[in-house]
Amino acid sequence: MPRQFWFMAPKEGTKYASVGCSDWSDAYSKLEFAELAFCQDDDFYHVYAYATKFTEIQDFNDKKWKFEPYHIKFKVAKRDYQKEDKDKNKVEVKQSRLEKWICHLFTGLVEGAVYSGFINLQDDLYCDLFVTGKDIDGKDIDPMVLTQMQKMSVGLTLVESPTHILAEDLKVPQGKGAYFGEAVVFAVDAATMYQAGYIFYCSDNGVWLVDAVPPEYLRQL
Repeated sequence: MPRQFWFMAPKEGTKYASVGCSDWSDAYSKLEFAELAFCQDDDFYHVYAYATKFTEIQDFNDKKWKFEPYHIKFKVAKRDYQKEDKDKNKVEVKQSRLEKWICHLFTGLVEGAVYSGFINLQDDLYCDLFVTGKDIDGKDIDPMVLTQMQKMSVGLTLVESPTHILAEDLKVPQGKGAYFGEAVVFAVDAATMYQAGYIFYCSDNGVWLVDAVPPEYLRQL
């Protein structure tokens, strides 16, 4: 399964590295953290963490890179939204099951408070169960059973005296590109991918697509 989360080191003089997700609906990672907090606007939860472990994440600029404890930030969509593709066209992005569950989880937490623990960033059937409280047949799940199930996917403890995340860190990004900073452009070695057996197909609007691009076929411009 291709890694969906990617890491971008912070600029000089800044504290937090940015974490992006290629496709939340294919996410299959585990995030462990000494501290985590969030703020929000109308469209996103903006999450700040001192992460001690993050599985299935990659740095496109360094193939040998391995995650170490780091200040990171990422955002979680609260609803469907639009973004621009590389051709400046508006593209509809659906909120994933995982994002719905994280939003549901955050509604029960205190904005600005700091927590330690872990969250399984995995888009699966359990996300639906946790949000609706119903099984696949539409029947209510016993609250005690549901609580035990959730303990396998998330564990949070309030941090009374945080040392890594400060109140002034929790800022909602302003303006286009404010969250991730400068855009990064990659070239895809499509010829080598084709020779290796990857299947490309052309969309109705003439754009060539492929299901996934492993990092070894990417080159930063």
